[in-house]
Amino acid sequence: MQTLPAQAAEEAFRSRSSLLESVGVSVNFGIVADVTADPGSFLAGRVLGTDPASASARVAAAVAGEHGRVLSTLKHFPGHGAAPGDSHRSIPSTLLGHQDWLTLEAPPFQVGIEAGAELVKFGHLAYPSVDPKPASLSPAWHEILRTDLGFDGVTITDDLLMLQDFGLPEYADPVENGIAALAAGNTMLLYVLPANPELFGTDVTTLIGRIVEAVDSGRLTPEQIDEAAYNLLVLRGRVALRAAQE
Repeated sequence: MQTLPAQAAEEAFRSRSSLLESVGVSVNFGIVADVTADPGSFLAGRVLGTDPASASARVAAAVAGEHGRVLSTLKHFPGHGAAPGDSHRSIPSTLLGHQDWLTLEAPPFQVGIEAGAELVKFGHLAYPSVDPKPASLSPAWHEILRTDLGFDGVTITDDLLMLQDFGLPEYADPVENGIAALAAGNTMLLYVLPANPELFGTDVTTLIGRIVEAVDSGRLTPEQIDEAAYNLLVLRGRVALRAAQE
């Protein structure tokens, strides 16, 4: 895909989204907006371009190809390309600063948002010059997405069990990670449960109960929860309206 014209990306994502729509799937998490020219990167075979300009053109085309079929998600914000390492195994980190990020990593996300992507998925990667925490748990990066890139849609974390799998004590509690992600500004939490749900270390009822406790204690505000729920209802409404019109 990286050597093909943007039109090829549009056609490929149109075909993919048509297949998803045909089986009742309304959201695609699959538009990689990261940029890397490193053949050793774990994303080397998944990025749509090896430089900001080519990646941006194909990301915009991918969103256009999915439009009207499924909701589009851009990932992994704020961009893995500058941060070597695999976020399935550790928290990749980069010394890249905010101004350089705007030039080197932000463009594909910016054009994808302008093309109409409805969701942005946050990656478990760190830009310590902005925030030492992973972006998925970072209020600073959520603010940058909203203010610098003008995104007003739904945000979602990457799989939060990835954080737990790193073996770092500060991320050992999957529920605590979820609460921190909501406090940072995420609309949705993603947990990819293993074949044996007991490995999750908790259940959904416990997760909900702990989130309620976080609201009661003031760590999360009722307004945060209400806003996230409202934004998801609006998005669901758009999907339902589109289905009713077909």
